[in-house]
Amino acid sequence: MNDAKTIGSNALVLDTAEENVTVMNAEESKLGKEVSLIEQRAEAVVVASGADFEGAGLFLKQIKQAQKQVKDYWEPLRVSAKKSYDEVLNHRKEMIEPLEKAEKIVKTKVNEYSAEQEHKRREQEEAMRRLAQAEIDRHLNEAAEAEANGDAVGAEYAMAEAEMMEGVSIAGGVQHQTPKVKGISQSKTWEICESECDWSKVPVSLIGIELRPVDKAAVLRLIKMSKGQVEIPGIKFRETYTTSVSTR
Repeated sequence: MNDAKTIGSNALVLDTAEENVTVMNAEESKLGKEVSLIEQRAEAVVVASGADFEGAGLFLKQIKQAQKQVKDYWEPLRVSAKKSYDEVLNHRKEMIEPLEKAEKIVKTKVNEYSAEQEHKRREQEEAMRRLAQAEIDRHLNEAAEAEANGDAVGAEYAMAEAEMMEGVSIAGGVQHQTPKVKGISQSKTWEICESECDWSKVPVSLIGIELRPVDKAAVLRLIKMSKGQVEIPGIKFRETYTTSVSTR
């Protein structure tokens, strides 16, 4: 209290706040003692006669009055605390919303990059497959031509080349390597392109999974089970990425 008086007019505010807290603590302590005594008296109440009943009724009125006193004491504090809490939430919301928008913007760009890289990988893989198939067909034609000309050795050699190219086409997939960033992970998922679907063409069931009436959750399960390789009549879907961030 003495320290407060040395800081000018602010001392009055500080003194008043401290005095209010002291008064409130004293009132709270008094109420607490009264509540405790009332509870003890309630334990000792016996209602075995008309007089006891009348006394218990009067005591109930005292209890009700004490309840009102406690509620009246705490209500301003509750209102003040709620106001402060709401203000804190509002300030937090004002600051967190731009950050959440920023996170969403960057995640969208990261996911779009991954989707584009996957698209390029598949295009390269398909181009390689077509080239390999063309080579296989060429060697098969050479083998057939050599065999027709009675060149057994040439035919066997051409067949061996065709078999080797077939092995290359099966094993030679293009691998897409996403840069590794600590705390950043991505998972692949799929979503149904509803505006492009023709629901009337969806089969009743597929590989034991009932799809009609059209159960979009079941359709998505089927797509995920096949890792996006399944073809469902009437259904169009696309591959998407989800990015998770950890600060640990």
